[in-house]
Amino acid sequence: MRPIRKSLIVFTMAMLGAGTLSLPLQAIAAGTVITTPARIGFSSTTVGFNAVNNRVAGTSEYAAIWYFGTDGLVDMSIPVSVTSSNSALVSVTAAAPGNPLGNFILTVPLNAPAGTAIVTANATVGGVAYTRARSFVISPAAVTQAPLVSPTSTTVRAATPTLAADQSGCTTINYYDVGPGQPFTALGQLPWSQLQGCDTVRIYAKPNNGTYNEMILVSAGTNMAPAAPNKFMRVIGMPDPVTGARPIIDGTNATQWETLPGQAPRTLQYHDNSNPTRALYRLGLVMVGPQWGYNYNNGPAGYIGIENLEIRNANYGGAFNDAMKGVSDTYSSFGSCVYVEAAAHFVLKNNLLHDCGNGLFMNSKNSTVVELSQDILIEGNSFYNNSNPPIAGVTSGYHEHQSYTEARDIIFQYNTFGNVKAGAFGDCLKDRSSGLIVRYNTFAGTCGILLNLMDSTGGQGLIWGDPAYGKTHIYGNLFDLAPTKTEDTTLFNYGGDSGIAANYRQGTLYFYNNTMVVKGDAGHGIYPEVYLFNLNRPNAVADVRNNVFQTTPTTPGLPGKIQVMAFGVGSVNLSNNWVSPNAAQFWVGHYVGAVVNGWNTNLGANNQSMFANAALHNYRPAAGSPLINSGASLSDLIANAVTAEPGTAAARKLDAAIDIGAFEY
Repeated sequence: MRPIRKSLIVFTMAMLGAGTLSLPLQAIAAGTVITTPARIGFSSTTVGFNAVNNRVAGTSEYAAIWYFGTDGLVDMSIPVSVTSSNSALVSVTAAAPGNPLGNFILTVPLNAPAGTAIVTANATVGGVAYTRARSFVISPAAVTQAPLVSPTSTTVRAATPTLAADQSGCTTINYYDVGPGQPFTALGQLPWSQLQGCDTVRIYAKPNNGTYNEMILVSAGTNMAPAAPNKFMRVIGMPDPVTGARPIIDGTNATQWETLPGQAPRTLQYHDNSNPTRALYRLGLVMVGPQWGYNYNNGPAGYIGIENLEIRNANYGGAFNDAMKGVSDTYSSFGSCVYVEAAAHFVLKNNLLHDCGNGLFMNSKNSTVVELSQDILIEGNSFYNNSNPPIAGVTSGYHEHQSYTEARDIIFQYNTFGNVKAGAFGDCLKDRSSGLIVRYNTFAGTCGILLNLMDSTGGQGLIWGDPAYGKTHIYGNLFDLAPTKTEDTTLFNYGGDSGIAANYRQGTLYFYNNTMVVKGDAGHGIYPEVYLFNLNRPNAVADVRNNVFQTTPTTPGLPGKIQVMAFGVGSVNLSNNWVSPNAAQFWVGHYVGAVVNGWNTNLGANNQSMFANAALHNYRPAAGSPLINSGASLSDLIANAVTAEPGTAAARKLDAAIDIGAFEY
């Protein structure tokens, strides 16, 4: 039985410009200090109760202020009031109407004088008052800059998904050519802060794989959106005419700056509410998001395409040049090849993203539409050698990934996911989005988890309150897994990790017409199995149709790895899958709360030859294969029909009945 008495208020904050920071506080109850830890988001810093907190005029931050019980769980039925001792220094407002989740915005006005304000949180439970207070030391703004004003916001939800960085609506396209022999010879010479819709930056490859050791911020000018979705701003790599190699943007000793026409060189300033004199570029090499001084009410960066580049080497501890201070600095462990602070209508296509903390990181923040990433296309990219091995005091090796995203309406298609860095445990694809579609990709790497589909922690109600949050579509993918991938691992996680179970994914995971080939001997490793569907909530459903689940041994004569269909809780509904004969419904020898339906619909009496040439990784059905025309109907999924195959946009042949797997005979 859950304890009735409550004893803890936790006051956590994340600055608007730094969504990876959370500051947990201790609690005061009837004169007693409780030290139960709590945190929100990606915790990187802990501040004690009596720490002095300096703030600068003109900044604001998001505060999640909840009441916790002695069991460490949030009790949202207990109202928490928050007040400021001096609203001229720090004002407190609800982050959403009615403030249903205890979300607040703390704002230091632009004209705030020097002084100290105390922000206090109060709750009363069973006649006992619980109070938590924090002091803020305010300094006047050191630099005054008028907000950048945008006449058009990018916050309108797309009627149909963006499938290209379209410029067909542009009367004139303005080209900015950079490279050897071009009008601009360095990326930093471009007026990045003034670019907008219908502008195109063409980056030319340097001979002999020469590199651009420069950082860039892409924000479609001062975040001015074009008038229509066919007026994108594009950054395009122009390949080497002889070798076809993409232009290389390399984070090694990179410098971040620009030269405006008629002005001296200056640094690009990434928006950072926590400290207007510092930038966020420790987190990324190619950044997408607002500039310093931007008025967020005008929406996020938008209508941007980044295509055909090789982006690499934003690694923890790697040096880059801080152009603003003229000194060397180093990348954070979260350093990303592409770091998207917030973007709407964004295309990332045909890039090589490797040797970074994250290959791609995309944020949504503060449960506000003006900081919500949405309408995203991730197409034809190669992700490899990202994530970090464990680094003492820095990262466990589980927090950085090949791709890590949170958005509303996002499509991954035709991408390839390879190995993470040696010793790293990052996921191939970690996502917290609504409207997620993962189709026609190839997963052939040593990732911690293939698809780690967790709950929204930044977009929050705008994402987990979206009807599309309850429908996730995974189809037409190839999972070609070597033995090193199948060491005691869960392949598909569906649920959440924030600790707020009500917000976990608990709709339907539609998983159909995928081909999974797992290589490895049964019993090799700590456990003999690999675990397919780990559903975190009892009412979550995996609708699993028309897939190939084959295991093949690496040692002749031994059985292949055991594939466990259901792990955790929830229901796995099977229909017309080809499953190796040593597959299991549940974790062998252990109790799980999951339910498996339709086990008798599976094919696969033995591991007979089904593929055209498995040794050469050709998993198209061979002549006479039992996969041919054996698929179940997908008539209820017509909006997400299987129309292509992994790695290619060529149409999938459709005949009388669909074949099982990702390929058609």
